[in-house]
Amino acid sequence: MFPLRSRFNVPAFFVLLSVLLLPGALQILQAFPPAENIDFDEKYKQLLQEAKSAPSPGTLKEVAFDAINASQAAIHSGDYTAAVKIAALAVKIGKSSGNNHASVTANSLKQRCTILSREYRDVEKFHQQLQKDPNDANAAALYGKFVALKLNNWKEGLFWLARGDDAEYRTLAKQEIANSQDASALLAVANGWYQLADKEKGLTKQELEMHTYDLYSQIWPQTVGAGRAALNARLSEMPLRYLNHMEEQDVLPGPWPFAKNGESGNGKGMFTINHVEYSNGLGLHPPNNGFARVRYQLDGQYKTFVTGVALIDATAEVRRSVTFTVFGDDRVLWKSPLIRVRGEAVFCKVSVRNINRLEIRTESPGQAYGANAVWLDPHVLK
Repeated sequence: MFPLRSRFNVPAFFVLLSVLLLPGALQILQAFPPAENIDFDEKYKQLLQEAKSAPSPGTLKEVAFDAINASQAAIHSGDYTAAVKIAALAVKIGKSSGNNHASVTANSLKQRCTILSREYRDVEKFHQQLQKDPNDANAAALYGKFVALKLNNWKEGLFWLARGDDAEYRTLAKQEIANSQDASALLAVANGWYQLADKEKGLTKQELEMHTYDLYSQIWPQTVGAGRAALNARLSEMPLRYLNHMEEQDVLPGPWPFAKNGESGNGKGMFTINHVEYSNGLGLHPPNNGFARVRYQLDGQYKTFVTGVALIDATAEVRRSVTFTVFGDDRVLWKSPLIRVRGEAVFCKVSVRNINRLEIRTESPGQAYGANAVWLDPHVLK
């Protein structure tokens, strides 16, 4: 099973689980999703049989994530009908397994597949037209918007938008392709997408804002001083912001260093929960008989804090339970149940209205061996 990547489903437009991107320097015909060597009808039957014969809830959980993987593969191959069908099966299996992580992930994926299936019906004829005539500028623009905005596959989407007849999208697509490795130029491109978002409405506006955010977050690690302050102001305007892209304060680490960018702090790269990656996750392993914490200044700008909490897949044994706590201005806003088992995730959505300082904390009441605690893409919403 290859790792999935996840984003949380706050409103539906944030359910943009990553799809596999095609390599650069695309040939025209290579820009179409490749045909997967998978019979999705047979795969559905296989998963259904595996679920019926599963000997334990743990095995059911694994089948649920296999179904999630298969639905993702169907998206990648462009078979959105199969993706919806398999995602619906994943929801049923996840619920039967009793695993909250499987259930939440499958439900988010089903919502996304349903949206994609509906949206693709509106552009299918343009996709087919491009297979006949790759130089059809109108078809390229309309299909390119579907691929970029709905699939969140900007690498392929930019290819078509750059060939399309929508002048604003075409110009920005060409600029992004040409300046993907130039941080200062990419900042100007991101600002251009943000200005374009102001002209759009509904989901299109929000999807463009998310792409703008993605570009800003790429630039964020490369900024210092006045440049970082300016980018921080831009990011503060966004409707969503990951803690990963905020200045952390008062860090009190445990035996592992505080970690960002989907790492746990053990120095072994990106962590997974049931083989799902969280690229904006934070690692905060507590010490023995104590807690680890990190703080962020919100200045009352946000309304909601959303996250998940778990122990990483690499956890072998936990000597004591771990608790995760969210504080707002030194007041407890949310506290997890005791977590001792890997493969389970608990999700949190709590108001931070008028909160100036946010603190997240992990704690172990005894020996913290195996307390490999992580926060799953924690973010704030306006």
